Amino acid sequence: MSNSVNNVTEENCCGCGACYQICPKKSICMKENERGFLLPKVNETSCIKCGMCLKVCPENSKPQLHKVKKSYAAIVQNRELLMNSTSGGIFGALAAEVIFQGGSVYGCAWDENLHARHMKIECLNQLNQIQKSKYVQSDTNTTFIDVRNDIHQGRKVLYCGTACQIAGLRKFLNGNEGQLITIEVACHGVPSPGLFQRYIKWRSKIEKSQVVDVQFRNKEKHKKGEHYKFCLKYADGKKRYYLSNEDPYYGAFLEGRTLRKTCYHCKYKQSERVSDILLGDYWGVEKEHPKFPAQYGASAIVISSDKGKQLFESIKSQLIVEDSTFEKIIKHNKSIISCAVCSKEKCLKTIDINDDELFKLLKPNFDIKKRIKSMVPEKVKYLLKRLG
Repeated sequence: MSNSVNNVTEENCCGCGACYQICPKKSICMKENERGFLLPKVNETSCIKCGMCLKVCPENSKPQLHKVKKSYAAIVQNRELLMNSTSGGIFGALAAEVIFQGGSVYGCAWDENLHARHMKIECLNQLNQIQKSKYVQSDTNTTFIDVRNDIHQGRKVLYCGTACQIAGLRKFLNGNEGQLITIEVACHGVPSPGLFQRYIKWRSKIEKSQVVDVQFRNKEKHKKGEHYKFCLKYADGKKRYYLSNEDPYYGAFLEGRTLRKTCYHCKYKQSERVSDILLGDYWGVEKEHPKFPAQYGASAIVISSDKGKQLFESIKSQLIVEDSTFEKIIKHNKSIISCAVCSKEKCLKTIDINDDELFKLLKPNFDIKKRIKSMVPEKVKYLLKRLG
């Protein structure tokens, strides 16, 4: 039996990074596989066979889950924060509160090369970097180590990530969580970082200008920030808007074709949760709460611990809130409890082919119904949803 993670595959590695951050000899690094996902690679020369990497791996054990305590529909009252957020702006309000209390906040940001990496912020002017959705698996970097250091200093810490990243962090901390509060983002599954880099270069080549920013969900074209159009910004100053379900990267993600293999059998898709707070879009809020002001999007909030409840209560006066239920939320957002499904034939096999072949392969089939739907005025859609 192996005593290191050297032979793990994408089928049994979620890519959380706990193993390489726990290694006492720094013998583990993360390397891309043929599909562009990061997997641990062990330097056998320096490895001391201590087995710490296996002990910390969340895929090697059952997750510690919390029962749901309360669920809500909510938006922030601050209009600027609401419009700069993907849905209801709740993460921004929670993060700001922790910073105000002298704590640190961790979330996913774009680096200078548009790699998705987790980073630590400690002041409000950095908050915009870790807001909004980034549909690519992020590199947790050394943030688990940084969280541990913050905890040892007695600081409050807010960490936002996917369920598997939260599970990896908790295994890494081994019960020494101090004032840590975790936020899990409702997750459809994580697409390949290597594929995303290929996509950015491909778009840059077509437009003859470097992509410098990506907004997968923005409220410039659709005030609710839904999956209709997304925006790429280029170095020459221009913006380009693309239909999400017709784009080879975004469309393939929505179809579940480019996800990490563990996403197809994710063990965190349950009614009990691994985090203190779950945040996601409240799809269907118009039907479940027809009087709720969701014209600019709304957040679904699921509280699963006393720590989560306490933090949420501390910002409640800044919100418009309506009590809801977990059952109502998952009725319209099945990805919270159900794994993505994709046939082996349609699933991405490799990114080691030329750009033309790769993005032709991933380009979704034209759907006239989706095209017509994207042309319906937003106010009409909102009204129809409320009436439906």
